[in-house]
Amino acid sequence: MSSSQKNNPLISVIAPIYNEERNVVPLVQRLGEVFDKLRLDWELVFALDPCADRTEEKILEMIKANFPIRLVKFSRRFGKPVSLMAGLRHCLGDATIVIDSDLQDPPELIGTMIEKWREGALVVIAQRTSRQGENFLYLKAAELFYWILDKFSEVKVPRNTGDFRLLDKRVVDEICRINERHGFLRGLTALVGFKTAVIPFERDPRLTGRTQISVFGAVGIALDGIIPFSKAPIRMVMALGLGIFFVGIITTILWTIYGLARGFGYNWLLLGLFPFGWTFFGVSISCLGVVGEYVLRCYEDSRDRPLYIVDELVESAKLSRKLSTDEVKA
Repeated sequence: MSSSQKNNPLISVIAPIYNEERNVVPLVQRLGEVFDKLRLDWELVFALDPCADRTEEKILEMIKANFPIRLVKFSRRFGKPVSLMAGLRHCLGDATIVIDSDLQDPPELIGTMIEKWREGALVVIAQRTSRQGENFLYLKAAELFYWILDKFSEVKVPRNTGDFRLLDKRVVDEICRINERHGFLRGLTALVGFKTAVIPFERDPRLTGRTQISVFGAVGIALDGIIPFSKAPIRMVMALGLGIFFVGIITTILWTIYGLARGFGYNWLLLGLFPFGWTFFGVSISCLGVVGEYVLRCYEDSRDRPLYIVDELVESAKLSRKLSTDEVKA
């Protein structure tokens, strides 16, 4: 990118959103204040799953108030990972910033991100030094997830980082070429590479409301981060199977020697097979689940269904660049 483009760029901000009616207006207003101070052209892309509250109405009100917003509304709820990918495919900025709609990611950090980008970093990741207002068990689960990711992932994802990041247009284009249904942005960013800078920040509590990600949704995101970027789970299954095989052989030999030397009781077979059988059954089902995760993802990608379906695209008259059909990144 030329120096003139970095001096006067268009900055895209992507915000996946679902049932956040009380956070829409504060988010847009704070972003507006940030970019007014920076004196930069900007656009806000809301990737909207159909909501049960007035989130969509609030966004339309902000469009009418002449904020530079592009609303991408889906035909049904596709979830945050897919919303992020859709947002990347509907942005036109020279750099793109991904941010949560609940204002836990402070918009005021955007200035620092842009500085790092102008210094040459194509990826700028915000790393959380604290996470206020979050459940203790959730935080411990997050620590475990990042430990597993650090030990077994084929790409290195910085610990304690979310989706809050700046991506150069070149990085966005490369990520959009990866057409995976279970897109894990943190892993995809590391996968495509490029020069990366990490900046620390203290994460704020949610402005209002509760998180829209369920326990099962969080587990799904964790699996999206581990399964596609590591061969370790499937190889651990193979190693576990071999280990059980050898333990079974050794146990059988020792049990037979003991029985021949001391005599077999009338219920020796039941006592030996009952705990072994339940253990083997549990391990087998767990291994089948791990293998099934890999097979399921291959099956879902082989069907070649669209990642999402856009029901409606609304663009503010304030936008400096309008999106044509040809410009949506396939």
